[in-house]
Amino acid sequence: MPAIRALFHSVLIPLACLAAATASADQAASRWSLGTQVGWAQGKGESVPPTGDLSTYSLDASATFGDKSRPGWRVFTGYRFTDYLAVHLGYTDLGEYSGDDSTQRIRGTDLGMQLKLPLSERVAMELRGGKYYWRSRTHGTSLQGEEYGFSRRGSDVFFGAGIEVALLEEITATLGWTRYDIAGEPVHLWTVGTLFRFTM
Repeated sequence: MPAIRALFHSVLIPLACLAAATASADQAASRWSLGTQVGWAQGKGESVPPTGDLSTYSLDASATFGDKSRPGWRVFTGYRFTDYLAVHLGYTDLGEYSGDDSTQRIRGTDLGMQLKLPLSERVAMELRGGKYYWRSRTHGTSLQGEEYGFSRRGSDVFFGAGIEVALLEEITATLGWTRYDIAGEPVHLWTVGTLFRFTM
């Protein structure tokens, strides 16, 4: 995703530097937050020809990973430079998917920036993007009836958007969508969650 990488480096990173240099407001409240999100992940894969090659979502000619949804979740902590810009460090589980003869699970750590755009006193839209450091574990049965298992690691970009609704001074409800790229294959995660802001 060259365009997304270019946007991330040319817009979000400079904004973070500017915010860090000018952050001086809201001293009465802690800048740290803790969030939890649960929802559904959906990945789109393809079956491969019977060559014996292994890919992230397709194991051999008998295994096809399609559009079936599965549970996914994320927990994260954040530090906000201003009311509009924050950095988040999270752990995201994109769920386990079972194909014909194979099962795969993807999970990993994400690091990114969040930009908030207030819509009203209690409602804000948020945009985010960054890097996802993932690991996939796959096990199953080959066409010859032999069991196998392997794992892969990688790092790819993610980006997303969502809505935040302030319920109390410290608690906010969230609704979001995030697209993760896993070895070039998209996985979408739709979530609802809560964000807790610490106070001093």
